[in-house]
Amino acid sequence: MKVLVATGRKQGARPSDIMDGIEGELVYLVDPCPTSRRFPYGPCDCGITFRGCFSEGVTTTAMVRDIDDVTLADYAAALDTTHNARVNGGCTCGFDARAHARRLLAIAAPLRDGIVVERCVDRVRVRR
Repeated sequence: MKVLVATGRKQGARPSDIMDGIEGELVYLVDPCPTSRRFPYGPCDCGITFRGCFSEGVTTTAMVRDIDDVTLADYAAALDTTHNARVNGGCTCGFDARAHARRLLAIAAPLRDGIVVERCVDRVRVRR
C-alpha cells in the first residue's frame, strides 16, 4: 500500500522548508489555521507541512512509499493514536481516523514509489 512518509529529500528548494520529523515515519495533515490558509508561507507553517505520526515533528516534504505491511486499518490506528495523544484526554469527537487515512492513501495511490510531494493548504503536489 502506498503511504506518505516524512523525508528530508528535496529540502532547501524554498526558504520555508523544514524537516524536524523522523525520516520515514508516517505523516498526516492538520487542518490549516485561518492565518495559514490566507498566507501559506506566512508566520504559521501548518498550511504547508505534514506532521509525523510518531514524532509530531513537521516536514514540508513527504515521500510516497509502497509498504506491503501497512494496511488501511494500521494507518488509521496510527492516526487515531496520534490524534488522541495530541488532544491529551480532550475531545476526540469529529476526528475520523479512517477517513483521514483514506484521504492520504488517495493522494499517494496514483504516484510512483519514491516521488516527493509538498503541500500548500488543501493541495498536495509533486515537488519538482
